[in-house]
Amino acid sequence: MVMKFRNSALFALALCLPLFFSTAVHAEHHRATLLGNPVTRFAPTMYSPEDLRARFRDPKLHNDFISVLKQWGWAGNYDDFFAAGLANEIVEWQIPVGDTMPFMSTRDDGKPLCLRNVTWAGKEPIHAYAFVFHSNGRIYRCITPKPCSNFFVVDLGAEPKSGLAIDCSVTDKIVAGRTVEICLNVHNTGNITEPSATVTLPIPSDAIVTATTDGGVVANNSVTWTIENLPANASKQICTVLKTQKPGALNFNPTASSATVPAVQSACSTEAIGIPAILLEKSDDPDPVAIGDTTTYTVKVTNQGTADDSNVLLVVTIAPELEPVSSAEGKIEGRVVTLPLIPKLAPKEVVTYKIVAKGVSAGDGHTLFTLSSDVLKSPINAEESTTVY
Repeated sequence: MVMKFRNSALFALALCLPLFFSTAVHAEHHRATLLGNPVTRFAPTMYSPEDLRARFRDPKLHNDFISVLKQWGWAGNYDDFFAAGLANEIVEWQIPVGDTMPFMSTRDDGKPLCLRNVTWAGKEPIHAYAFVFHSNGRIYRCITPKPCSNFFVVDLGAEPKSGLAIDCSVTDKIVAGRTVEICLNVHNTGNITEPSATVTLPIPSDAIVTATTDGGVVANNSVTWTIENLPANASKQICTVLKTQKPGALNFNPTASSATVPAVQSACSTEAIGIPAILLEKSDDPDPVAIGDTTTYTVKVTNQGTADDSNVLLVVTIAPELEPVSSAEGKIEGRVVTLPLIPKLAPKEVVTYKIVAKGVSAGDGHTLFTLSSDVLKSPINAEESTTVY
């Protein structure tokens, strides 16, 4: 068969305005009606897939292939193209009548030429060979008509690519004993929907999870989520709420993965700040007490908070109706009993004191307890009423 190309735009202009023939040569639209002209064909007729592979092995055609692809402006890798022509599966293909190809190789005075937008205008479909290959992240199909070995390449789009990324966010500081929310943003960085991504957030051993979003499952000191059907370039936020009683740093290292994406990791951290909280408790026994008899004051100082307090000092001023008799821990000066200074009172630590006092005059006696520390902005003052009769 003979391959004939006709520039339809030129043909129309030639009929009407022949003087403009030379300028119209830039129009890019061609019609092919016959294939196999030895003058214009790229290489001899093919009868088997092995013939196509022979074209790719032929060193005389190597630069011709490249020349045509360069004229087309192809952005792929030539090595990928040649390797695929030698090794990839070759299948039978048909080019329907009326189909417009993005380009078609041909020859002009023996030189390789790229004709753009070539419409097959023959009477029957073209029988061809085709193979698919990948290059520079895209998928292509190379189609070669059997009668002429002319070829063209069709861009089938980007290669399917899976990808995940994860970000972790939490406030810089929290108060120990209060809840804190940690949020994760999972991003589909691929160009296809991620059918099922698994996200895992390890939890510090001294923290307790109090809530999760989106069905997060708490087990084995971690929270795990399953995110289904995350579209390409989309993001999903998931969060958990936890509480820790201990001051100190809390470090989080969540991961995201799927069947096609290895685990990716992120990191964030917060600092749990402790707060001291001093509790003063006192009692007298017995009450009332007779003149000449004794009563015992029991005093408890407790740090209810989550951080140390320091330089804790308790001073007890006994009511005028009584006089201090003894204190195993304290120093008595007149009616004032000064208990030992506590350099550090740890969280939940309790210190207990006992002071014995004797009734000396009838009345409602009010004993004053004054507690101070480095944390307290002003001393705690409390009274204990004791009836003397």
